[in-house]
Amino acid sequence: MPVYRCFSPAGLLSRPAKAAVAEGITDIHTRTTGAPRRYVNVLFHEIPDGDCFVAGQPAAYSYIFGLIRHGRELPKRQAMLGELSRMWAQATGQSEAEILVVLIEVDPANAMEAGAILPEPGAEQLWLEANRAVLVGKTST
Repeated sequence: MPVYRCFSPAGLLSRPAKAAVAEGITDIHTRTTGAPRRYVNVLFHEIPDGDCFVAGQPAAYSYIFGLIRHGRELPKRQAMLGELSRMWAQATGQSEAEILVVLIEVDPANAMEAGAILPEPGAEQLWLEANRAVLVGKTST
């Protein structure tokens, strides 16, 4: 379920950089939460020049908005924020001063993947077993 939407200045990310960021986000999310890799979604959006402003002034900032299931402990979420920011800076060369990372918690009862309502954190294995028939089309871990 996690969906990470990454917004960056047009031209900042090459295809290899996007692949590195997607891998980094997936690694951070799965290592921290224990969620299966196959469910981590990463989307990239370019911000055209002149379409980003900070403090009323044109800026070349990047943004990561991660939709994650609620129920993760605050220290884990804050650790993820720091890791995501550092990973982005390393992969892109952009200063952490120009990166905003936000984790938005979603009640899993209000989300569905592959036709199945999502489980609470920690109940993934039971959910996978119970929904194996509808999950057959998903890629393996």
